[in-house]
Amino acid sequence: MTLAVQTLTSMTMLVPTVLAPVAAGDLGVRASHIGVLVAFSYCFTIVSGLFCNGLIARFGPVRVFQFAIALVALGLASGYGGHLAFAFLLCALAGTGHGLVNPASSTILLTASPPGYRSLIFSIKQTGVPLGAAIAGILVPTLLQSMHWRQVVLVLGLASTCMLGLVAPFRRLYDTNRNPKHKMRFTAIGRPVAVVASRPELFSLAMTSAVYSAVQMSLISYLMLFLIVDLGYSLVLAGLVFSVAQGAGVLGRPFWGVLADRLQTSRSLLAALGITMGLCGLAAALFTPASAPVLIVAVCALYGASAIGWNGVYLAEVARLSPPGEVGMVTGGALLFTFTGALAGPPLFLSLLSSTGSYSISFAALSALPLVTGLSLLRPRRAAQ
Repeated sequence: MTLAVQTLTSMTMLVPTVLAPVAAGDLGVRASHIGVLVAFSYCFTIVSGLFCNGLIARFGPVRVFQFAIALVALGLASGYGGHLAFAFLLCALAGTGHGLVNPASSTILLTASPPGYRSLIFSIKQTGVPLGAAIAGILVPTLLQSMHWRQVVLVLGLASTCMLGLVAPFRRLYDTNRNPKHKMRFTAIGRPVAVVASRPELFSLAMTSAVYSAVQMSLISYLMLFLIVDLGYSLVLAGLVFSVAQGAGVLGRPFWGVLADRLQTSRSLLAALGITMGLCGLAAALFTPASAPVLIVAVCALYGASAIGWNGVYLAEVARLSPPGEVGMVTGGALLFTFTGALAGPPLFLSLLSSTGSYSISFAALSALPLVTGLSLLRPRRAAQ
């Protein structure tokens, strides 16, 4: 259930990006400005994540899922208006729905998953993010072959409502501890961040996620351009290498989850993944158009497996370290740092690119962040704190 809802909201977040080339003209904007809409979406994702714990306490996590589903369905359907204002409305509703999913999921999965399989189960749920992106990349262009883009978003919105009924039976399992009289207070929005900041281990994890998500979004945003501009790859070949990196990230999530469960050292594994990201970024600086394609593909696959595959292990560790009964709140607070890093990553890479004029050097410069972060996680915990 959590995987299905995660996939749906992640798909919705990517719909504007996939539609940008065909819809931009009708909206009166350039397709290259899609980054503004993406950033706008994530602002709402951050805010709704901070509010989510109150909703979970009052309505239960499955009802919160239904709120999220209703929001993304309404957002998609609103895109049928065909005006730029409706595009912003779509992104606002999609971002709000997406922000509710992880706190509600963590509340459910902490209860449903045996401790010995927790990282694996959280990681499987997190495969919904790249899975949703893949579905958007396949489904939307397919629908565009037979209908206008405005009809596409309307069809997707109507189809999304079907999931409301699919998750409804789970309410009797996971909404039993809700308190209908729980008061929603606007002043509580800062508490999730305060709790995370007051606990050194949680704060360390949250800051780590900010760095890793910045690297993840930079890799996703600029890998193809690096292959085409610096290495002279064709669009098709660059796309294949990009797909390998994404596929490695998808497979990496459950793999790292299994490894974390078996080794019982999530912190050390996250450290190793950060160091791996950094070394892959340094390796990119050494590539030339004459470099062996097999070597480039191997490094990109390892880069994708580490930079895209860490999320499930991180969320499982956040859930483990959360105070009893507050996993939804703490997850929302920790994800503030995660999504902030995701927003900051591409602009940071762009500033490096503007300064150096080289994608290779920019990836090498960016590698300092995960390297330092990964090494700091290996320090004794008291020293790290």
